[in-house]
Amino acid sequence: MSDLFENYESDFKVAYADAQEKENQIYGLTDQDRRVELMRDVEKSIDDCYELIDSMNLEVQQLSTHERAQFNARTRTYKQDTDRLKADLKSMMDDKDRDQLFDGPGEDQTQRQTLLKTNESIDRSTRRLNDATRTAAETERVGSSIMDTLRAQRDQITNARDTLGEADNYVDRSLRTLKTMTRRLATNKIITYGIIAVLIMLIMLVIYSKFS
Repeated sequence: MSDLFENYESDFKVAYADAQEKENQIYGLTDQDRRVELMRDVEKSIDDCYELIDSMNLEVQQLSTHERAQFNARTRTYKQDTDRLKADLKSMMDDKDRDQLFDGPGEDQTQRQTLLKTNESIDRSTRRLNDATRTAAETERVGSSIMDTLRAQRDQITNARDTLGEADNYVDRSLRTLKTMTRRLATNKIITYGIIAVLIMLIMLVIYSKFS
């Protein structure tokens, strides 16, 4: 696992613990200004948590396929915990909290809306980047598999060609051997016929000598 993932994970745990602690302080708190201040802090920590989860997801995509499962499970758990924390924050907000958080003075509200839009844009870009990274990793995996298959087929073709070459050599040697044997057989026939002819001539000479 990369050091970056471990750093992001450590930072996430700090941000999550901070959000959880401040959220717990909100329960039963009557000071409206303090409630809103804590809620803003919790929201910021939750946003930090989501950004760190996105960063962890990017690091996970750099791992090999068989390593990703366990780390994907961890980041999914972190996101579920953060979603639950965000839902808890929304559930404890009353109308006054919402008014102060979302309908405050003009300049602060404008800045907040701009920040929210920027965060949404960053989130969308991060998701697109994650998708592109996953696609690239999958393409790389498929390409690697195809290359392995092609290498195996090339080795098979090379082995078959070598085997065919050896078979050609065996056939050539067999043909040469057959030709040699044919020549020897023809020579042996000639010699045999010669011997028979000589024997016949000798027999005829013996017969001629007896009756002469």
